[in-house]
Amino acid sequence: MSTKRLSRILDAATIAVIGASDDLAKVGGRVVHLLRNGSYSGTVYPINPKREAIQGLRCYASVGAISESIDLCVIAVAASDVEDQVNQCLAAGVGGLIVLSSGYAEQDAEGAHRQARLAALVGNLGVPMIGPNCLGVMNGNNGLAASSTFAINDRTLIGGKLSFATQSGAIGTYWLDMVLAAGHGVANWVSTGNEADVDLAEILDYLADDPKTAVIGLYIEGIRNGALFRRAAAKALAMRKPVLVLKAGASSVGAHAAASHTGALAGEDALYQAFFDQHGICRVQSLSEMLDVSRVLLMQPVKPGKRTCVVSVSGGAAVLVTDAAIAGGLEIPEFSQKIKSRLKAYLPSFATPQNPLDVTAQVATDPDLLGKVLRVIVESDEFDEMVVFCGGLGNLQQQLSESIIHGIAGWDRPTVVIWQASRALAVKMLGDAGIPVFSEIPPAVTALCQVTRMAGYWDAPPPQIPPLEASPVLQDEGSIPSCLTEQRSKAFLLQRSGLKYPNGVLVGSGSEVKGALSALKGPFAAKLQCPEMIHKSGSGGIRLGLSETAAVQAVNEMLALARSHAMTCEGVLLEEMIPIQFEFLVGLRRDPVLGPLLVIGRGGVSVEVDPDIVRVFLPATHTDVLTLLMRLRTSKLFTGFRGKGAAPLDEIARVVASLGEMFLADQSIREVEVNPLVCSGNEVMAVDASVWLSA
Repeated sequence: MSTKRLSRILDAATIAVIGASDDLAKVGGRVVHLLRNGSYSGTVYPINPKREAIQGLRCYASVGAISESIDLCVIAVAASDVEDQVNQCLAAGVGGLIVLSSGYAEQDAEGAHRQARLAALVGNLGVPMIGPNCLGVMNGNNGLAASSTFAINDRTLIGGKLSFATQSGAIGTYWLDMVLAAGHGVANWVSTGNEADVDLAEILDYLADDPKTAVIGLYIEGIRNGALFRRAAAKALAMRKPVLVLKAGASSVGAHAAASHTGALAGEDALYQAFFDQHGICRVQSLSEMLDVSRVLLMQPVKPGKRTCVVSVSGGAAVLVTDAAIAGGLEIPEFSQKIKSRLKAYLPSFATPQNPLDVTAQVATDPDLLGKVLRVIVESDEFDEMVVFCGGLGNLQQQLSESIIHGIAGWDRPTVVIWQASRALAVKMLGDAGIPVFSEIPPAVTALCQVTRMAGYWDAPPPQIPPLEASPVLQDEGSIPSCLTEQRSKAFLLQRSGLKYPNGVLVGSGSEVKGALSALKGPFAAKLQCPEMIHKSGSGGIRLGLSETAAVQAVNEMLALARSHAMTCEGVLLEEMIPIQFEFLVGLRRDPVLGPLLVIGRGGVSVEVDPDIVRVFLPATHTDVLTLLMRLRTSKLFTGFRGKGAAPLDEIARVVASLGEMFLADQSIREVEVNPLVCSGNEVMAVDASVWLSA
């Protein structure tokens, strides 16, 4: 559907521009100018009732006055006139709309109402609309530049394999300027604006299907339709089409967190990062980094693997490259004996055949040496990528470049070259041979690390995608969900997922304690059951290690505490205390945009002081949960660290996966937290739990 809808815009053969002008300082004038003076071969129809001709083209009074079918109409008039023009376009059967005009939801409440009316108009007929408050679209492969941006200036929009969609017109302009300046072509460029109709999810879905797009770049401030975005991201991943994201708002406070640890630990930006990781999306920190990663993806073959060889003309630079590579998650394995033996035949006697490899200053007198050692690495089939460092040697650029090109000829793995100073000829020669050249170590190694990390997702099991109805936008997100007490929460989870918990009994007074504890084994834990007291530690709502006599006193004091604070009290839960080997936190919550989320990590009262957690969006299988557990910083503690017993990871994964299935299936459950979920021998059970239900 996205491909069919958006092709009317991005592959438009006929374009009408409402608000066209001869004045290139005006938005409508700029659009006509870019369409008319580029390589666009379609037909452009200026619309302005006050003019007979604009920029040498016949001008029309309205879109209805044009006898030909119009694929795309670009609207560049005052916001007060847009709705009328949209109605005329819909009546004329226009295939798609771009509203450049501002003065909508970005401005005030009245603007938001006007925007909603536009969305309803086009939504009723299924006509795609980009904007309002956007800079338009471009397709370099057919010369279409339906935009008011000044980024092109006197440049020619050329076709290519890079596509970019942005929620910021200015960021989109900067990207376009950088890409064109670097000599790269553009497949598609879309400024989504306020996203009243077409949003980033639909654009991503279109670009994933677009055969002329090899690399997708996105600038994101916030995703509006998480379910559809997730499906589009999964599609791109399945097609091994890289998605690079620059996400704004990493330091923002984010959405209101629930009273649980899970809500506090989820964090808006952390959720986006978990989403990106789960769907193989590469997050970059700047447009420059996005361009660097794109260059490697476009110029070099990419396959999964972290085994990296560093070859340098400088020992010091070799160490710096190695440090950066290891910090980025790459591996620098030792050379095999076979490689060492072959290298000794070429290296000077004072050089050491090791990874990283310093070929020494001998290359100054023997430039072919560099290519010979590279050939040894390539033919060994022991490495997944290579970093080659050169510096200075301006008088040898041609010879060394030829040596590098010969050395890696035919290799089907990525190679990046770092050439510091005096490198213009080398950049051209190596670039013409499809080898990216960087002027500094950090951007080169970062780009290689990012590419390698992305490729690692390609052969991994694809992410599980829930059915659309399993993760709707919550209509009552502003309401306060009701929280069940611990005792009710445990009973709820036992009934629905089979989650076990320690033996216990609920009492309503100290006089009930003796009889209630007759069937339980001490020592005991006493816990006040009030919905207002979710976290009992430090609030006087929990006592541990109690005898029967101490339990009576604890119950009386807790009930008195509840009365003094006018809390709703269901009683005091008395439980057998059990031996605990391991503690975990398991949290489940519904993000209103991205959907149902699982948080798992080390549990206990100090979880927010030093959080060791991982996040994944549901569904999550037994295998997925096992993988998550091993991603924790302290995962070694669960596997029999220094002779201690191992945690029953299979049983933990089974319990957590069962909780996830329950949560995904029941939309009335807003949030679940089990903290701690403990291992007592081979049993896994909830020592504390909270469940929030929709109000």
